[in-house]
Amino acid sequence: MEDKRTLGQILVSMGRISEQDVARALQHQRDNGGYFGEALLACELVTEDELEFGLASQFDLPYVFPEADAIDPEAAAIVSPEWALAHLTLPIMMTDETLTVVVESPLKTRAVEELRARTDRKVALALASASNIRELIRQVYARAAAVDEERRAPIDLTALLDEALEVESIRFGISVRGIRSSAWWDDRGTIRRRPLGGDWHNELERTLVPGLVRKTAGKLRAEWDAEMNRAGIVTALTVQYLADESGSELLFKLRPVAAALTERFSPPSPGVLSEVRLLARSGTARFIVTTDPEPLGHEILPHLPTLLLDPSWRSIYLNAEDHAPAGEAFSVMLPRDPEKWAEELETLRAFHFDVVTVDLSGGGPLWAQQTLDVASVAFLLWRGQDDARPAYDAGIRWRLHITATEGGGLEWSLDPLHA
Repeated sequence: MEDKRTLGQILVSMGRISEQDVARALQHQRDNGGYFGEALLACELVTEDELEFGLASQFDLPYVFPEADAIDPEAAAIVSPEWALAHLTLPIMMTDETLTVVVESPLKTRAVEELRARTDRKVALALASASNIRELIRQVYARAAAVDEERRAPIDLTALLDEALEVESIRFGISVRGIRSSAWWDDRGTIRRRPLGGDWHNELERTLVPGLVRKTAGKLRAEWDAEMNRAGIVTALTVQYLADESGSELLFKLRPVAAALTERFSPPSPGVLSEVRLLARSGTARFIVTTDPEPLGHEILPHLPTLLLDPSWRSIYLNAEDHAPAGEAFSVMLPRDPEKWAEELETLRAFHFDVVTVDLSGGGPLWAQQTLDVASVAFLLWRGQDDARPAYDAGIRWRLHITATEGGGLEWSLDPLHA
């Protein structure tokens, strides 16, 4: 039987690298450890896609470029979006006997074994690049959420605004035809639609200033700048109105406002932002936050809910030093004696905040478990040199790392936290 060719032999036969390149990568591997493929990437001898294609050839696996429309939703539903992102592994097709799974490495044996045991099916592998799998996960679960939305009962105006602003929709609207009213919003290029119920006319009059009646009475067209006040959260909008004998259309577009916070802290890439929100919407997202340089963490931590999530989420900022509070978050300075925290934290839990940010660095093993259940979503500042095992033992599974660049911007990364 012919021996299986090495990854280096395959890439040489493809004409992608030379024997000298193989020797260079092997030397890098000897000096730094890790896999041969990682050495090829570190030496910038191949691209990620070329490496994955070579691995697919080595293991006799298909290398795929899957489309979200082609994914079997029943197969994808076997795992949660958090599990899929953590393992970079997604079930894409299922039969009575076989589950086809796309992975970024054929060495993902732990995740594959888990799926085999969970489904009692033979698992067939296909390879794709890590970036392609991440994008696929985002699209597949966003579509699944959209399908669930369409099956729900009509929503009221407040729910419409929450849905639209949660995905940072830059435009949303209301369509009226006879006695039927429907709502829509732009979810990063995909239009979501829902029946609109409740007394939305009066609710809109209460929240929109200037109101609809004042600006549209006796008119078929109107356009004006307005503000929408939702329980103290003010959103600046431009409103457009059209009407004819069949009904009316309302279009709301977010108005550019002074973005002092995003000017101070450059936001993450759309991919990182989407994944943080996907995890947060699962209701149990917990992150340790590390920064370079370390003082950046104290500055940015209380602002993370505003930078990463919808401003309507109620957040609380906990610290045991005299750090500056965040204007967007309810701020609480805990007693300096950790033995006195229990009573204070018990009081705070009763308020059911959506997000907690915790700056108690230096005592991670002591406070990680105590502070997590103050809210369902948690960001805990963690010193980079501290052992992350106490965070993992407390149930935290993600690390958000933020690095200040020489140009004054920020680089963000989100990775699974391992034991």
